[in-house]
Amino acid sequence: MYYKDELDRSDDWGQWDLFISAFNLSDRLSIVFDKVKAEKKCWLVFPEYNFESNELPKDGITISVAKGTEAQQLLPVIDNLSIDVYKSRRICIDATGFMRAQLLFLLAYFKKNHFNVVDVLYCEPGHYSKKENTQFSEGSFYETRQVIGYQGSNSQTQKKDLLIISCGYDSQLISNVCQQYENSVIVPLLGFPSLRADMYQESILQTIALGEPFGSADLREPIFAPASDPFETAHAISTYIRTNDCMNKYEHIYLCPLSTKPQVLGIGLVFLTEYDGQNVSVLYPFRDKYSKETSKGISKIWKYTFEF
Repeated sequence: MYYKDELDRSDDWGQWDLFISAFNLSDRLSIVFDKVKAEKKCWLVFPEYNFESNELPKDGITISVAKGTEAQQLLPVIDNLSIDVYKSRRICIDATGFMRAQLLFLLAYFKKNHFNVVDVLYCEPGHYSKKENTQFSEGSFYETRQVIGYQGSNSQTQKKDLLIISCGYDSQLISNVCQQYENSVIVPLLGFPSLRADMYQESILQTIALGEPFGSADLREPIFAPASDPFETAHAISTYIRTNDCMNKYEHIYLCPLSTKPQVLGIGLVFLTEYDGQNVSVLYPFRDKYSKETSKGISKIWKYTFEF
């Protein structure tokens, strides 16, 4: 069972036992952190943001995350916070500041370790700081690989692969993945309805309208799913794969989450509930640096409840 609720900043949101947020300088993160009531509130500071000591938060528990893969980064945090103690208690994650692979790893950890219920918050921005030119990742690419916990099985056939790629603002990431999988059939997943009407237009400027990120790939008609709804995103992907007999038609299906955090959660959810252990994987292009601040203001705050 899954539930989606819009939270109002003037309402009482209740209380959690553990609340975890990934720190960056966007004010929507600090506003939510201050609003949340929890027995234990934690900031995770990821090295990819390159924070100076004077930029770090003064409130709550601050945990500096080590460099490494998403597993190497988060398993020590899980041990540090004794997260398994909270399996039957109220735990909440603010997905807003998390990098995508790390968010996916946490979702897989909760699912595979039989947590009862996990709430995930997401705070929509009022607008992105540089409109369609906003850069969420910086620095050099160092690898494109399957996210830990989302590796699929392989078979050797003469069939093509299918790449379903959720498209956001970062055309360089999209281009990087498409170049590496240029022999695949590519299906874009577009956030529509978008978080805001102008954001759909800005995203399109960076992807479909320009065409450049996809190069000469075998590009098919897009899938549409709400940018703010992980559950509808999971349903849209599942419906597309089933309706088009993709499990039999293609050698391997790659899901690549490069759009909003709710759609990232949706891609993780559909893999974990339907495709784990099959010829499906979640793929991600990793960069060594991420922007400290990408947005201004708050539009809406969502709470997604996952019952595993």
